[in-house]
Amino acid sequence: MAGPGVPDDLVAEMAEVLFRSLRRSDQRSKGEQYLHGLLTASGRKTIQNIAGAVGAPGGQQSLHHFICSSTWHWNPLREALGRYMEGIAPARAWVVRQLVIPKRGEHSVGVRRQFDPELGETVNAQRAFGVWLASGAMTVPVHWRLFLPDGADGADGADGADEQGAGIPASALRAETADESATGTVLDDLRKWKLPRRPVVLDVPTTRVGPAVRRFAEAGLPVLARVCGTARLVVADPALPGHGLGPVPALRILQGVRGLRRPIAGAGLVAAVPVALPVGHGRLSAGGQRPGLLLGEWRDPEGAPERIWLTDMVRTPVGELARLARLAHDTAADCEEVGARVGLRDFKGRSFPGWHRHMTLSSAAYAVASLTSAYALTGEALYA
Repeated sequence: MAGPGVPDDLVAEMAEVLFRSLRRSDQRSKGEQYLHGLLTASGRKTIQNIAGAVGAPGGQQSLHHFICSSTWHWNPLREALGRYMEGIAPARAWVVRQLVIPKRGEHSVGVRRQFDPELGETVNAQRAFGVWLASGAMTVPVHWRLFLPDGADGADGADGADEQGAGIPASALRAETADESATGTVLDDLRKWKLPRRPVVLDVPTTRVGPAVRRFAEAGLPVLARVCGTARLVVADPALPGHGLGPVPALRILQGVRGLRRPIAGAGLVAAVPVALPVGHGRLSAGGQRPGLLLGEWRDPEGAPERIWLTDMVRTPVGELARLARLAHDTAADCEEVGARVGLRDFKGRSFPGWHRHMTLSSAAYAVASLTSAYALTGEALYA
């Protein structure tokens, strides 16, 4: 067995699919060893622990070279993983969310002291954005982008080297905001893959709703974007409170329609308000030139909305929008449980390519673990 309850044939099938693009047999062999190690090593999934778990020839040094100094690129493997998962459990949405990776020192690539809006505090950490294929049966990450506030990110990349030796490709040295990095995981990369297009659930709260919604609309991808309560929108329905007041904070809009909430299975209480989406460079239009819906989710009927969403999918039933939002909850829960088991936060080192390669293989191990869990629950293998 590849690990407790993990079938060998599933790991072998994943390795065959994933490493098909690697021309060298030694790279394919090291890739399969690393995948096994992620599923079997005890404790943190460091290269040292992985090498010890699989008894790799050459041990830690050879696996370190395979991850940090080799020539293979991660994007073909990620696309292969995405196609494989689409064939097994077709996604209902692409869920984008951030992953904060706390670090004690400042030597790992991308580590900065930065404010984390989810935690509400400043942390010393790497900050990454991932894309999960969410089917309802399971969620699996297939793509990653490392956010570097000083002007380098992890979107693509031929091998290169920055001044500090982290191997950051020159093509990635561009300034961007966290919001731009989050949307870029889909628009700059995933959209080019040979995958069926899906709605995007952008689970990255922001007050700057205009640029993200506009970019997805221009790409022809429907989006359900999480927004902060302070994001200002225009109520488009004359019958609702707030109409005619101009831009109003989203939280205030939803507080005015509490009486319109209705229960949605698995989502609690939900209210939807027609609004005008930002046009141009963040401008707002009361004329409804770009119609949208503002959604609020309440778990506590007496409290504030737990999450607030904005979408351009105005013809989609509210119940279906709520179920799409629920995929973000599922993804967050899976990330904490499964991600910890396969080492999503465990890479140690300064290497930018190494970080991406580790995250790619951890995502594959994540898929194996998720498929194994589905088999344990249903008694029926989803994989071939």
